[in-house]
Amino acid sequence: MKNNQSLQKMFAVGASAVLSVVLSACSGAPVKEVKIEAPQFKVTDAAPGGREAWLDNPNYWADKDGQDTDNFYYFTGDAQSADKRMSCENAQANAIDDIAKQVSTFVDTSIARAATDSTGNDSNGMTASSASQTETSKVSSQLTKTLVTGIEKKKQYWEQRDYSEKGGAKSIYYCWVLTKVSKKKVADLVTRAETIRFKDDPALKAKVEDKLVGIQKEFEKYMQAH
Repeated sequence: MKNNQSLQKMFAVGASAVLSVVLSACSGAPVKEVKIEAPQFKVTDAAPGGREAWLDNPNYWADKDGQDTDNFYYFTGDAQSADKRMSCENAQANAIDDIAKQVSTFVDTSIARAATDSTGNDSNGMTASSASQTETSKVSSQLTKTLVTGIEKKKQYWEQRDYSEKGGAKSIYYCWVLTKVSKKKVADLVTRAETIRFKDDPALKAKVEDKLVGIQKEFEKYMQAH
């Protein structure tokens, strides 16, 4: 019993000493108050199952979930509307737009880099990067038109949000859609984007074409980094 009491006293003294050191160390620096923002909305309803990892990183989720990442890429789209059906339809459309934007951005960036390595200018005297910025949206728009088929919707998640406490709308639906597209189709889109980009500038094509061999395979690395 005495041994137990001694051990308890030793523990209490030791704990007090440690606590004193911690408090001393903490008291040496000013403590900053951290303000946590109150939520701007409350979720009043949501799809069953709750939020999943694909909302933030679709290809990482697909890999961990055992999806066919050898043959498919995964993209997400999101949208909001007062109408749930409209919100999810727009999310699907935005997912398709994202595929086109990713491909067009990748192709234009690759062309700009190749052109800079060559001469730094395109045939119109503009810098390669400037030309890329002006062409990206046009290429993306044309690619979207070719994505009418071949896109599969894998998952969908929605939330109904109430912003009325902050002076906003009482009911807004947010919807997220996960889609998958074959890597073969995306490789065809990359080729299509090159064709569109070079159509009005054969001189630029002559400058950079040899530097873009295997660009379809490079898109795989691009997707891993994004």
